[in-house]
Amino acid sequence: MLKKILFLALLPTAFVTLSVVEGFSQWNLSSAINTPVAVAVHNQQSEKIVTDSKGGAIIAWEDSRLDTNHADIYVQRLDKNGYPKWTLNGINICSNDSDQGTIAMAADGFGGAIIAWNDHRAADRDVYAQRIDSSGNILWTANGVAVSGAAKPRDQRDSKLIADGSGGAIIVWQDSSLTNDWDIVAQRVSGSGTLTWAASGVAICNDLGAQKRPRIRTDGAGGAIIVWQDKRNGLDYDIYAKRINSSGTTVSGWGGIGGYGIIVCSEATGATQKNPIMESDGAGGAIIAWEDKRNPCNGCDSTDIYAQRVNASGTMQWTTNGIPVCTSVGLQSYLDMAVDGTNGAFIVWKDFRSDLKGDIYAQRVNASGVMQWASNGILIKGGPNGQGAPAIVPDGWGNALIAYRDSGTSDDIYGVKVNSSGIILWNSPVGTAAGTQNNPRIVMDGNGGCIYAFEDARNLIDNDIYAHHLYASGSADGVAEENYYVESKCFPNPFSSSAVIEIMSPFIKGVQGDVAFFIYDLVGKKVEIPFAVSLNKINIARGNLQSGIYFYEIRNGNNAVSKGKLILTD
Repeated sequence: MLKKILFLALLPTAFVTLSVVEGFSQWNLSSAINTPVAVAVHNQQSEKIVTDSKGGAIIAWEDSRLDTNHADIYVQRLDKNGYPKWTLNGINICSNDSDQGTIAMAADGFGGAIIAWNDHRAADRDVYAQRIDSSGNILWTANGVAVSGAAKPRDQRDSKLIADGSGGAIIVWQDSSLTNDWDIVAQRVSGSGTLTWAASGVAICNDLGAQKRPRIRTDGAGGAIIVWQDKRNGLDYDIYAKRINSSGTTVSGWGGIGGYGIIVCSEATGATQKNPIMESDGAGGAIIAWEDKRNPCNGCDSTDIYAQRVNASGTMQWTTNGIPVCTSVGLQSYLDMAVDGTNGAFIVWKDFRSDLKGDIYAQRVNASGVMQWASNGILIKGGPNGQGAPAIVPDGWGNALIAYRDSGTSDDIYGVKVNSSGIILWNSPVGTAAGTQNNPRIVMDGNGGCIYAFEDARNLIDNDIYAHHLYASGSADGVAEENYYVESKCFPNPFSSSAVIEIMSPFIKGVQGDVAFFIYDLVGKKVEIPFAVSLNKINIARGNLQSGIYFYEIRNGNNAVSKGKLILTD
């Protein structure tokens, strides 16, 4: 997809200098000190992180401070400068006496977040959810909304979710109440916390055998694409997918036989395909990758990585049963994926081809299914100590940001930036305190850098949650990377057909030059809209964009000088 570049005609007036320097920051510059998120007694662990839509992050985690046998759910927001915005050590969003865990989270598009979790308050496991706004106000029923239905028999678990663009979410989980095995069920919760589909949810797939490990991404049209591993053949797992609209109805072409979803990969009877991951392809479809055991290894534990792209109509775009991403000897596992900004994807994984402790490898695949880097991927980090727990996000400029755990004298966290050509631009320490650091989670900061959250046992007693920030250069010191902002406003907003973005003050630092203008969707994908420039105004039209929430950014060189949110309505 082409980048829209806007060349602004700057006003012939004196320029106002706005120098907002990020030197006065709560972010600690030392990777051995970091920024504490939650350092309460007992364990804080299994954190998730999303953007706060303002350059900061919202972090949720499982917390045992009140009961070492039954965890609760806590959440904290750090602003772009690393300052905690809510209660010290986080806000308790579920303190029911039973156990809560296995968190999933999505930014709500309005500066807050929606969190889902497994909950044991009934005789079995259910899925609950809660929404919190940017000020830390809990918006739904105290201790959460019973998304899966608290009266359902047997277990519901492993929930995943996406924002619906209206303050709510579409949530999917594996459910054992429909048949004698696991099935896939989904529900939509409104921005006010009301279940909008059938009380028991919509059955995505309840075919024979087990359906497990659902993953979900937006289809860009108010609905969702859901992928899972499926054992309906009775012998091994295959990969299936389904697309639903905003009402929970299966989109034409995605039902498959019996309405149970379309086959993404069913290669080789007896050879399992499992643990799918997925990202939206920016055109209503998705890119899906998974672990694949189709290639025998004479009894050795060998799993490869394959991928497939499916378009908005449910048609496979690449070779039947997927293209090989990595078929090197040994085990490839622990996959993660990020969009590359051009309808392709970055994929990262843990790889045992040359080290029994594991190394970190990555690959980029373009929209046509052609690998862009070296065959079987490029080495991100190797070494005798072993590396693991990879995570990846885009930086918003065609590069990938990767986090991983490095097991040296203790487990530490590092961050890497690799460009679109597969060149590693930097590898910087993130968490190197005494004790172990594990489970890195990352989110882009909107300026080419990254915010990291991780479990930390530096106190040698239990786990806490810490965070760290690296700028686009890979440095924790932002003094040399000043961010200059000018105010801009979009009106009307929300809008249905057209609007005007007005730059409220002349541009920055006396610079008279070219400025870039970009539009992003909720997952950070650049999209295109028609626009025209008139002095300090940008006239925009919705073009082909669906209703929902988008973000605009105006940049001068490497600096984001103004940002804002657009809300498109029908």
